Amino acid sequence: MLVNKILSTLIILSLFAGCFGESTSEDTNNCLISTNKFENIWEISGEYNTFSSPHAADLNGDNILDIVIGTGMEVPAKGSIVAIDGNNGNILWDFKTGQEMFSSAQFEDLDGDGELDVILGGRGDQLKAIDGQSGDLIWSFDSNSSERENWYQFYTGQFINDIDGDGVFDWLTSNGGDPTKAPNQERENGYLMILSGASGEILGVADTPDNMETYMSPIVYNPHPSMETQILFGTGGETWHGSLWSTSIDAILNGDISNATEIVSPSNNIEKGLISTPIILDLTNDEVLDIVVTMFDGRTIAINGNDFSTIWEVDAKEYAENGTAKNTETWATPAAGYFSEDSTPDIFVHYTIGEWPQYTSFWTAQIDGGTGIVSWMEETKHISAASPLAIDLNGDNLDEVVMIRGMVEFNENGPTNPELSHEVLIWNPCDNSNSLIFNRAGISVASPLITDLDNDGDLEMITTSSSSFDSPTGTWNMYRTDLNIPSPTSITWGAYMGNNYDGIVNTK
Repeated sequence: MLVNKILSTLIILSLFAGCFGESTSEDTNNCLISTNKFENIWEISGEYNTFSSPHAADLNGDNILDIVIGTGMEVPAKGSIVAIDGNNGNILWDFKTGQEMFSSAQFEDLDGDGELDVILGGRGDQLKAIDGQSGDLIWSFDSNSSERENWYQFYTGQFINDIDGDGVFDWLTSNGGDPTKAPNQERENGYLMILSGASGEILGVADTPDNMETYMSPIVYNPHPSMETQILFGTGGETWHGSLWSTSIDAILNGDISNATEIVSPSNNIEKGLISTPIILDLTNDEVLDIVVTMFDGRTIAINGNDFSTIWEVDAKEYAENGTAKNTETWATPAAGYFSEDSTPDIFVHYTIGEWPQYTSFWTAQIDGGTGIVSWMEETKHISAASPLAIDLNGDNLDEVVMIRGMVEFNENGPTNPELSHEVLIWNPCDNSNSLIFNRAGISVASPLITDLDNDGDLEMITTSSSSFDSPTGTWNMYRTDLNIPSPTSITWGAYMGNNYDGIVNTK
């Protein structure tokens, strides 16, 4: 996602927003999750900011998952990839990059030593493969490659089966977006790319079929074992139209995806595209995986995996501000969860009300996965929201939503020195209530991570924050909170891009 653009809207949005709404409910409500057992285990901070959602893998062999994030700032250009010990919060290694690293980590053995390594990308054509144990560089993307004249930002990618025959999984990613351009200034097209996992060598690169920019992290999509594997990607941005597309690995390797299938087209006369990553799940109970995508123009669309027909569509503009909202937009990937008693997972979405960069409020909603009916919604005066998670926290066989929403207040120092804060809260579908977990200083636009880090049978939560959005002296924080709640048999959506970081929902 375009972190610089999200953060640059904070001051403008809060000038329009007015006072903040309440997000808590009475403690006497029997449906609320008891948070008094939540225990803060450690907190760690470091230089720069972080907008990279935490992902985890055991890097030091102690059978406890460790956490990796990217950090940095756009101006002056600085950054790093940091691995944190999941047990005690100590830094395992910190690899400096010289550019902001905003994507999320993926893990695979890249050097043949039997241990997991890390790939993470960011601004300024930065893409790094790091030895997971030592923190040493395995390879760096060669921005001097003659394959293209210009290279852009790298987004969260996916490992794919070995293409070049060296026994190492290879790397699918997208490259695009030019933050130096003004909002309505013409942009160069982005690329889909496949790189050697062992060396970073380009195995295939293809221009977007509509010659538009790209910001979406690609998804490897296999609707059914009997069907061909496809690659989902998006085009367009905040001020340029774009679509959701499907292509093949072979087409990328051949350098030509001009025959890609357009799954979702732009709205007529609206210059908005696709930024957030779709989620993959079965909504029709036919054992074929379907697609749910949140377009930047306000549409949430469920797409049948058999033929790409529309199952249902919800336009946030038809609901926000009693159906009078002229614009609703989102950077947030939706969450899927079991919020009702039926067997079909439901969808939870966040949209800003307004048009970038001037927003007035936030619209949050739960959509019935089978019918597309908006089952619950609320509007608040928040300025940001991370992509939410869905997990059963009280053993009632319904998933709760864990979400982070940001706020800004001005003090006597004026609008150039706002006070940023964010709240971590739980939405409970049994009574549609919000229960506050934390209210902390700083901004947080990265999704949390909820999993059993230490294999003790209970859930832990990792959250992050940044002290500012543009200060050269900004710092990041990471928090481990033991929820002391038994881990459910199945976690539906426990991290950004899902439990396996691949966009696929863990369904019952």
